[in-house]
Amino acid sequence: MKSLFIKSMTYSLFLLLFVSCKKDETKIVAGNGTAPVLTATQSTLVLDSANAKKTAVVFNWTASSFNYNAGISYAIQLDVAGNNFSGPKEVALNTALTKTFTVEEINSLINQLGLTPGTPGKIEVRAKASIGDAFSPAYSNVMALTVTPYQIIIDYPSLYVPGSYQGWDFKTAAKISSVNDNKVYEGYINFPDASTDFKFTSQANWNGINYGTSSPGTLNAGGGDNLHTDGAGYYLVKADTKALTYSLTKTVWAVIGTATGSTAAETPMTYDVASKVWTVTKSLAAGSFKFRANGTDAINFGDSKPASGKPVYGGADIPVAAAGNYKIILNLGTPGNYTYSVIKQ
Repeated sequence: MKSLFIKSMTYSLFLLLFVSCKKDETKIVAGNGTAPVLTATQSTLVLDSANAKKTAVVFNWTASSFNYNAGISYAIQLDVAGNNFSGPKEVALNTALTKTFTVEEINSLINQLGLTPGTPGKIEVRAKASIGDAFSPAYSNVMALTVTPYQIIIDYPSLYVPGSYQGWDFKTAAKISSVNDNKVYEGYINFPDASTDFKFTSQANWNGINYGTSSPGTLNAGGGDNLHTDGAGYYLVKADTKALTYSLTKTVWAVIGTATGSTAAETPMTYDVASKVWTVTKSLAAGSFKFRANGTDAINFGDSKPASGKPVYGGADIPVAAAGNYKIILNLGTPGNYTYSVIKQ
């Protein structure tokens, strides 16, 4: 009888322990995260390099929940309006529920998105909440911002190009630059007159080396005759001060590709003298395109991968994620700092 009692108690204890262990193994499975609610202190930003360290905008958002006792990480995503966040710039913020952007910080991101400096453009912003790669993130409401960025200019070694096209005034003289600092310079200059004389100079005055010519296509480091071109137009200007050569190529720009509707027929762009950019507004399909000059691929711009808004000679086709009406802008006005933008209208 005693033995039976002991066996019964042993079994009961075993059963109790088994049930307790089963309870301990109960796991909480993460569910879909609740969407954060995003707010911003500004909806229109006009950025100025003089205020680089000042606050531009503050974003705040509510906490998300995944029904799971784990740390939630947040990020802010920015993309060009109409891109549906197909290639956003993302700023990771760990567990923070707020982000203050200085003028310098957000201007850098806007430049990377390819908006045209000095021109109002539209971006979209959202907050992202996540608990790891195994679970889908939760996204906030999308906020629309209108932003006018300034260009981040890299000051490459340059030659000045004073000439008759601007009254031989060094204050307004165009420049051509050597991005690789190898004595090979290039830039794009609009010559509005039927006949233009000019020179290359190493300084913004006549006190340095002044390059003229003694024969077409060659440079004379001692001065020589003025360089000259006939025919108004937008010229690709190149100079090699080591080989003492130069070239002038008149260019007219267009876009072409699957996004423009044809890989055989290009769509012309128009040069805006005031803003010094090439533009076209056109209905685009989802696809890609390139910029090219003079109806051939001899001079063409694509981009790097992923697209950065900075033209690359012979680069990859520029993607267009969604069909729509777009304004395309090509800015070759600052040597070594070329940009383009594709803005949904």
